[in-house]
Amino acid sequence: MRPHRSHQNGLSVDFFVPVRNKDGRSVPLPTGVANRLSYIIEFDKDARYREYSIDFAAMAEHLYRLHLAAKAQDADIALVIFDPTYLPRLFAASRGPYLQEELPFMKGQSWVRHDEHYHVDFAIPCARNSG
Repeated sequence: MRPHRSHQNGLSVDFFVPVRNKDGRSVPLPTGVANRLSYIIEFDKDARYREYSIDFAAMAEHLYRLHLAAKAQDADIALVIFDPTYLPRLFAASRGPYLQEELPFMKGQSWVRHDEHYHVDFAIPCARNSG
């Protein structure tokens, strides 16, 4: 699978959503060739896929920590792409107010649904090439 154009500059990363199983335990999202490394998984309106549900609190914590780590390296997060229908649930997590205030989320729907993963574009200052 070739990365799409936004990943080719090395400043973008896709993270698969953290999930919980039917028992409420944090488990990895099933990944394999049969489901195109999880990219073809489709969560429903209740953020469920089979026995799995998106763990919005864990995702919010990850984005919060990722932003702090970027700032510690004199970088930033330029854009987060995640399915807009799930944003209210993400923002309802304890880190939600911080995310709303500090991170730019894509408004509207992107050309590919981002329900099983979230896309992060980093803003990293580059030194001018002296050559």
